[in-house]
Amino acid sequence: MPIETMAPLSLHTRLSGPQDAPLLRLLFASRCDHLRALGLPPDALQALIDQQYACREADYSRRYPRARTFVALAGREPVGSVVVNDDDALLHIVDIVVAPSARGRGHGRELVHQVQERASEAGRQAVTLSVDPMNQQALRLYLALGFEPTDKQPLQWRMQWLPCPRTAQEGAHADSLSISTTTKG
Repeated sequence: MPIETMAPLSLHTRLSGPQDAPLLRLLFASRCDHLRALGLPPDALQALIDQQYACREADYSRRYPRARTFVALAGREPVGSVVVNDDDALLHIVDIVVAPSARGRGHGRELVHQVQERASEAGRQAVTLSVDPMNQQALRLYLALGFEPTDKQPLQWRMQWLPCPRTAQEGAHADSLSISTTTKG
């Protein structure tokens, strides 16, 4: 079922491509206030953000070789992204970000909900993620969406959401995973 028919916000996703590199860098940079607080000259700050982005991408590629990045769109406007790793048993939300100009509209909630729906449809055992417990807004969202902590460390909580059990007939149709992407057209 296309996401457009499910989402009240008409939020849909598509698989990212090389053309999305500038957007993905901007989304990453939108979360770098801690680096901006260093008071570096603009060129040095940009170099540091670029370096951090490259390190993160290399880390994700190493740790989550099956991860796919999806661009979230409200209509035709890119509003965020979600990186999801599928190991055939569970879906792991590696990263999720909503553009600052699009926050507060329920897009993050909808993206997580879409991953949950895909996990259910594909017969995955769980959706997992990690969150900084100081990020109270994200923590409240995940708890409200049914995620439960599985490991609480001072700097990171691991959480999981378990889909409702499916019948054998329902699970027979969930042999592949796609976050119901759309293509340009």
